[in-house]
Amino acid sequence: MAFSHKNLEIERLRAIAVLMTILVHTPFKQLFHPQLYSSFTGVDLFFVISGFVVTLSFLPTLPKEPPATAIARIESCKYAIIGFYLRRLFRIAPSAFFYIVLYWVAAILMKDSGSNADIARPGDIVREGVAFAAGIYNYASAAGAVPRNLWHYYSLSIEEHFYLLAPLLLVLCGRTSYRLVACAVGVGIVLFVARPMTSGSIATLSHTRFDELFDGVIVALLVEKYRPSSVWRAETLLAAAPAALVALMGRPWARAAFKTSVGLLLCAVLILLPGVLNTDILGGDSHAFYFSSAAFCGYALVSTMLVVLASLERGWIMQIPILAPVLEYVGSRSYSLYLGHVLLIEVYNDLYFRFYEHIPDFFKLTRPGYALQFALFLVIAMLLAELTYRFVETPFRRVGTTVVRSLREQAA
Repeated sequence: MAFSHKNLEIERLRAIAVLMTILVHTPFKQLFHPQLYSSFTGVDLFFVISGFVVTLSFLPTLPKEPPATAIARIESCKYAIIGFYLRRLFRIAPSAFFYIVLYWVAAILMKDSGSNADIARPGDIVREGVAFAAGIYNYASAAGAVPRNLWHYYSLSIEEHFYLLAPLLLVLCGRTSYRLVACAVGVGIVLFVARPMTSGSIATLSHTRFDELFDGVIVALLVEKYRPSSVWRAETLLAAAPAALVALMGRPWARAAFKTSVGLLLCAVLILLPGVLNTDILGGDSHAFYFSSAAFCGYALVSTMLVVLASLERGWIMQIPILAPVLEYVGSRSYSLYLGHVLLIEVYNDLYFRFYEHIPDFFKLTRPGYALQFALFLVIAMLLAELTYRFVETPFRRVGTTVVRSLREQAA
């Protein structure tokens, strides 16, 4: 069921998602149009990608012919389920806790230097780290039970909760048709039960955000059925177009340009959609519609369309010379980049305001100055992500692979 190689178009989407997230968080918004300020939909794209990728990695570990009863299916797949949990643990936890330690160290240094920043409270970082380790960080944060220095960890909590559920659901359902029905029911419960019954924001709670992860699972379950279809060929999509355009599409460069344009258009829609819906930034009153269930459905739809196109591996997502390998590199480091960029923002903000009077006006008051700061920020963020990827993320993933392989050998 899964592809044995890395899907490079998924890696490009990961890069786009993390860059969108950085864009909405960094303090360099003066460089961009106000409608780009709310491009938080990178997390929505991450959720759909996660559901898609983990499903493709888990299904090949299951028997092709599942037993007839639910109990028998659980028994026959118990090592696959345990292996899934172990892979996720070694994938997520080491880097997550490594950055929590970095936050704690930064908090100590900032406190000792006299900083008044919220992050300069080491005890708060410890509290948040404990909440994350307990698997309740997003709910504790939403309830105000812990500070929000690690607020971007809410998405990790949502994924953790989904990963506890997903393998059990896939195993118990047995057949693809039953799995699709279960996922559809899951989406329906989120949209028509969980969200309407939830008071306050639905953005950071697991039971109100599972729909996008379910969308990714659905794409993974269907990919082998729709991927070989000729409907995805540029010639088929333009069959009703004028003959001259159809003839043009017969040229490789024209097909590549058409596919890339479609991918770029969908990425642009996903980036702009929250800002377009957020009329507050233009002096109006949006009543927070851009954080409503209807808006999140729109974000999920566009994100799912992008993942569907990426799953085809036919050049729909950023198949652009020079840019494509750069995005693939950034995508492979996207997890470390996501975890670390907020720490760098907190440190930057503290240093910027404490030494504001000593900073040249060029950097404070001009767009080129802001652009140079942004470029330097991205370079430092990538360096930190590269170090984490090489010395924390990759080694622990290898350990996880070894542990899971040992588990399989013992079960054989």
